[in-house]
Amino acid sequence: MKRLLLFVGLISCCAGTDLRAQRWALSATTGMNLYKGDLSDWKLVPSLNQLKVISTAVKFNVRYQRTQAFAYRAQMSLGRISGAGFNNPGPNPAFNSAFFTSPLIELSGIVDYNFLDYQTDKRIKNWSPYLYGGLTYMFASPRGGISLPTQPFFTWAIPFGVGVKYQLTPRLGLQWEFGTSKAMTDVLDNSPSDRGNLSHFTLRQTDQVLQSSITLTYVIKSVFCPRE
Repeated sequence: MKRLLLFVGLISCCAGTDLRAQRWALSATTGMNLYKGDLSDWKLVPSLNQLKVISTAVKFNVRYQRTQAFAYRAQMSLGRISGAGFNNPGPNPAFNSAFFTSPLIELSGIVDYNFLDYQTDKRIKNWSPYLYGGLTYMFASPRGGISLPTQPFFTWAIPFGVGVKYQLTPRLGLQWEFGTSKAMTDVLDNSPSDRGNLSHFTLRQTDQVLQSSITLTYVIKSVFCPRE
C-alpha cells in the first residue's frame, strides 16, 4: 500500500514540468544603499568622497520558485540614504552646499530569471547567475536639501539588477546581487532639479538608489521530482 501511495505521489508530482522544482523560501539580507541624484551625481563610477555616504540596509524576502527558470519574491527593505553636494561640487552652488538624509522603506514584488537550470535535483548543489526586476512602493522622509518644508511621502520605483545564487545545502542558499531602484520622483533628496516642481511623482530627471546585498535563504518547503 505504501509503495502504491508513493507511486501515485510521484506520478502526480511529475505530471507537469512546471512542478519539478517548487520551493518556498524565507531569506534575510544585509546590504548597502548609495543614493544617486542632484546632490550626488556621477557619470560612470562614484568618487571616493561620494562613497562615504553609503548607508546600510536590511531586507526580508518570501520567495516562491515554481520552475527552474523563474522565481518570485515579495521583499521588504529597511534602510537609509544620504547625500552631500560638497563631495562632488558641480555648476549649481545651491546643490554644492546642501546635505540630506532620509529613511528609506521599500515594499517590492520582484521576478528572478535564472540563466542556468536551477534547483532541479536535491542531490546536487545548484548555482546560477540571474537577472531581476519588478515594482517597488517606496517611503522616504528627507531632511535637509534645498527645498522647505519637508514632509514624508510615498512613491513608486523600478528595481532591476543582476546576481548570483548558490544552493549550499537542500535547505540553505546564498546569493549576492547588485542593482538599482529607479525612483519615479526627483525629491528623494528634497532637492528637485526644477525648483518649481515638487511633485512626488515624475519621470524626468529622477533619483535612484544603487543597492548591493548578500542574502542567506532558508527553504521551508520543497517539492522535487526525479528527471530522466
